[in-house]
Amino acid sequence: MALNVGDTAPDFDLPQAEGAGDNIKLSDYKGKKNVLLCFYPFDFSSVCSEQLPAYSAQAERFEKADCQVLGISVDSPFAHAAWAGSAGISFPLLSDFFGKGTVEAYGLTHEGGFSNRAVILLDKEGKVVHAEVTPAPPDLPDDEKLFAALDKLG
Repeated sequence: MALNVGDTAPDFDLPQAEGAGDNIKLSDYKGKKNVLLCFYPFDFSSVCSEQLPAYSAQAERFEKADCQVLGISVDSPFAHAAWAGSAGISFPLLSDFFGKGTVEAYGLTHEGGFSNRAVILLDKEGKVVHAEVTPAPPDLPDDEKLFAALDKLG
């Protein structure tokens, strides 16, 4: 089951895109930053190539809210590196390729073995303040609701 507002997000320890640096743990941000977890099905897909670069274009808005954006999918760190460069994605892309435990822990495993599309906004204590799982992978989340929740954190 996906997380609900008020839930504490499970910690994770995931590798970044190849060459981007050390693994990232959600707990690294606890008490320091708000976090937007952007779960998505696949690198290079048309809908993901619309959604994630749009969040990069809103970098100032996330910075103003002291919010770190993290993209998470089951693609490999190598695919993430290629896609981030070609799509102009400026925030870390994390790979749940090895075991898919994070996607599973967040209740976001699609029947095809990849991640459902979801945005989960966390406050600095790791509590969910906004969560949306789209009904089908091609559907985009409602960014008006996401940014309204983000503005309340800023």
